Amino acid sequence: MIRPLEHPERAAQLIDLTGINYGNLSPTDVDGFLEIKNKLFVFLEFKNENAPPIGYGQRTALERVVDALHQSGKVSLAVIGQHNTAHTEIVNGAASKALEVRWQGQWVSLEGDRYTVRDCVNKAMSYAFT
Repeated sequence: MIRPLEHPERAAQLIDLTGINYGNLSPTDVDGFLEIKNKLFVFLEFKNENAPPIGYGQRTALERVVDALHQSGKVSLAVIGQHNTAHTEIVNGAASKALEVRWQGQWVSLEGDRYTVRDCVNKAMSYAFT
């Protein structure tokens, strides 16, 4: 069963985090997070095809948390998805093109492949639960 968005009107609500800056460090966001049975951890980030690529700080944060989980024995990955949805429409995250994944300590480019974000999550689930 696919659950609908519970509060789509909240998607446009901004949160001011300026009081949580430390020097040149500031909070980042993650577009999606999935945890299954304390065994699989998936972090999702989506970018419009016309947007700049994921920034250094956000990339580093995803690397470190995914790698730390991996080193602790948990199956974990980050998926960078790309879409071409207008800003007035809801992005279909599952069907978005998977550009790259952080998997077992390295970034793996999927640019030439036809994987969706859902494909990547399904593969990780197969790996985690076999």
